[in-house]
Amino acid sequence: MSDRAWLFCDAPVGATTGASYMVESWSRELRARGWETRVFAPSGAFSRTQRTAEGVAFRTVRSLAYRSDYNARFSAVRELLRARRDRPDVVVVTTPLRVGVLGMLVAAWLRVPMVVAVSTNTTGMAEHYSAARVITTMLPKLGLLLLRSGRARRRMFSGSSALRGDGTLSERLAAHAVLALQGDARELVMLAGKTVDGYADEELLAKVNVLPAGIDPLPPAEAPAGVVWPDAALRALYVGRYSREKSLPLLLEGVRAACDLGVDLHLTMVGEGHMRDELERRARDLGIAERVSVTGPFPRCELQGIYESADVFVFPSVVDTQAFVLNEAAHAGLPLLVSDGRVNPVVRAGESAVVVDHTADGLAHGFARLCDGRLRETLGAEACRLAAPLTEAGQTARLEMILRRAMDTRALPAPPSLLHTPEQLAAVGLVAASDDGRKQAGSRAE
Repeated sequence: MSDRAWLFCDAPVGATTGASYMVESWSRELRARGWETRVFAPSGAFSRTQRTAEGVAFRTVRSLAYRSDYNARFSAVRELLRARRDRPDVVVVTTPLRVGVLGMLVAAWLRVPMVVAVSTNTTGMAEHYSAARVITTMLPKLGLLLLRSGRARRRMFSGSSALRGDGTLSERLAAHAVLALQGDARELVMLAGKTVDGYADEELLAKVNVLPAGIDPLPPAEAPAGVVWPDAALRALYVGRYSREKSLPLLLEGVRAACDLGVDLHLTMVGEGHMRDELERRARDLGIAERVSVTGPFPRCELQGIYESADVFVFPSVVDTQAFVLNEAAHAGLPLLVSDGRVNPVVRAGESAVVVDHTADGLAHGFARLCDGRLRETLGAEACRLAAPLTEAGQTARLEMILRRAMDTRALPAPPSLLHTPEQLAAVGLVAASDDGRKQAGSRAE
């Protein structure tokens, strides 16, 4: 009989978010490896909940906790009763909102081993969204979890946080919620080594596995008619959601500053999200409307042509924990301009990427450096080389090892192929080589 994995995500399958594509990829690849998988996610529309052998799509109300969220509507009690009749062997939770908490409820109430993938920097997101408002929408589900799990209760109401933060109320609320939600996990999966830095609790660190993003090259495609570049200008591309945590207003200020430096630049932004109109207004206010195109979304099968039409890929976010679009851009041979040098293994400062300060001036000087065609070619080639081994099948194979370890009540030691020490992690760019890193000796990376 096949092993059963249930995967829980708070974005619809097929949505333009990293968590959504990651769950879709993991489910597909685990099935290819002989598993039975079922994905639980919002449908994205307020229609009847759809149930199949491969997944459950909950009816959805948008924009309750924050603009453009996917607020799945369901009865947790009914879902738990259904789960009792057809229980999984392991639960995988990839997001900490309503559907994610349902996965934690299934694991806690049915005593099923759980793996939590930290696909969102919750405390970092708290800077842009009200943590209290998000938690309020989750209270009934979170209350059931706290009722069942003593470990979750202790962590939720502990006097000190095991997650580092700057101490704002929003961050403290987010940190305590995260601790409660991760308390019952047998294993924690971090998609970027930088995420480990936020943990100050030895019990949690002992469960950590760093599993870098794996994305296959996109299929060949022509650039769609909606993507038009001016002649001669440096072609800078952003692909992703139009949301506040992506630092997109800062990116526009960087374009303005680059133009002031004399850089002939055009930025094309491809995606969808609640900030689209705001971005277009901001470009007009900055006097760069003719140098910025805000377009999309386009089907994923058309993105390769868009990447290949650009000269540079720019990604200003500093709160992302995976940034699959960097893998996609790297596969296309694009040099990377980022403000976070540890967001993804394809980013290596001076080798595949220009890493700049998270400021408008920093981005502007990055654009100026990348006017050098020879530098772009060198960085792009190295980015492509770094992305090649980071495949979806390879990432899922390592995930399967983590799932089987979580399912093994004998708590088998990590396989020899795993990285254990901070020095090993630093050697592959997964954590910084620092005194703080020595506290992570119990962490595991794959």
